[in-house]
Amino acid sequence: MLKLYGQYRSRAFRVAWLCKEANIPCEHVNVTINVEGATCKEPWYAALNPNKRVPTIDDDGIVMWESAAINLFLAEKYKCPLWPKDAAGKARMLQWAFYVANDVEPPMIVMQRHRHLLPPEQRNEKLAAEAEQQILPKMQVMEDHLAKNRFFSGNEWGMADFMVASVTYSMWINKFPLLEKLPKFKAWLTASVERPAAKEARKLRE
Repeated sequence: MLKLYGQYRSRAFRVAWLCKEANIPCEHVNVTINVEGATCKEPWYAALNPNKRVPTIDDDGIVMWESAAINLFLAEKYKCPLWPKDAAGKARMLQWAFYVANDVEPPMIVMQRHRHLLPPEQRNEKLAAEAEQQILPKMQVMEDHLAKNRFFSGNEWGMADFMVASVTYSMWINKFPLLEKLPKFKAWLTASVERPAAKEARKLRE
């Protein structure tokens, strides 16, 4: 059985969501992070993931880390219904997967840390505001796309949509005010996280 190492309030949630969408049985191995004596720093875990971060999977001896790579691998291997049906669909999937990981997630994390996660005394609103200015034009690209298209995958919600939603879920759960400036994206994201599989995965962490 697939083993998922991590904690659900981390990027491991993205893998848990994919497993629900693809009906992949999964054994969860809790790995703590950001606490004293965190499991992710222990030698046995470092042997699986030299970055000492989560998530990591062990799928019948195939050990992988990096959530996006894990999800693309699992979706293809287990014939997830979301997997693209042709080369054009796969191209869209990869385009949006790389875009959200490279252009959207880094400033999103800065905003999340300095407005939600860090203790108030450690937050830096200047850094959060700078990150918001960086992310807005990137988010506008997706808003403009959804003004002309219902989904990122084409005619139906698919793997491209999953890759974007699994990253930007943090904006939804933390109620990022910037979503109010992006009505098309906000509506699409809300519908995405209300999918039955997403709701099942959310119960693991919310």
